Amino acid sequence: MSTLTTAPGAGRTLGWTGWARGQFLLSWRVFWRNRRSTFIGLLLPVALDLVVAAPLRDREIAGVNAAAYSTVGFIGFALVTTFINLLNGIVARRDDLVLKRLRGTEVPATAILAGQFGAAGAVVLLQVLLLGGISVGWFGAPLPADPLLLAVFLAGGFLLFAVLAAALSGITPSAEAAPMVATPVLLLCMFASGVVAPVSSLPHWLQAPAHALPLAPVVEGLRTAWFGRGFGAESWNGPALAPLDLLQGWQHALPALLLAAAWTAGAAVLARRLFRWEPRRG
Repeated sequence: MSTLTTAPGAGRTLGWTGWARGQFLLSWRVFWRNRRSTFIGLLLPVALDLVVAAPLRDREIAGVNAAAYSTVGFIGFALVTTFINLLNGIVARRDDLVLKRLRGTEVPATAILAGQFGAAGAVVLLQVLLLGGISVGWFGAPLPADPLLLAVFLAGGFLLFAVLAAALSGITPSAEAAPMVATPVLLLCMFASGVVAPVSSLPHWLQAPAHALPLAPVVEGLRTAWFGRGFGAESWNGPALAPLDLLQGWQHALPALLLAAAWTAGAAVLARRLFRWEPRRG
């Protein structure tokens, strides 16, 4: 912490980017030193994908390989495991008074969060490379049909769950209680957002709420961008979806993108109201 209490002019010399970079490097080192966060944040989506998707290699869904279909879903699920690590990390730093001490220095509040979010984003990129390599190299998936649309949904989905982690940290009383807050989000996103199987495989009365969950539009958009088909209403026994050109892909993905943006805006409002820099008292 000595670097955070330098001379009065040091903050102005270093600048916002330098402060954010320092927080990024600190969060990056902490992530790799914590075996639990490394497993959940990096390896869990890959391990689950190998277990769940591999048996689907000889099946198709909506005209694409079912294993590749599930693997792209697990790229979306990686955003949820990143949410868990961010929630745990923010609450732990708050309870250890790290956030309070940082707020008492010249480090801008936005730089503190940007550095931590940036480290989590770097982990997501590693997961995308791992899962994308599995999808293309092992399951025979094509390369992404629209890389730009894919990047938009990845960035938007990451921002959504990063802001949601900041918001929910405010109602998490302690680091020990963080799993109680994160687990329901994890289970809902994994089993009711189309990660492994289409949302249409759920009971009819659950399908509309499932489509409205924060991860569902992200997974739908990732699949549309990757395979160039209009995902969202597919089913195991349904017909193959027709290929879309780039413009059609963006048009089809627009409602999912707007829903994800609405979730992000709502999470940002909650984060502004609920986020705490100091531990809860009493």
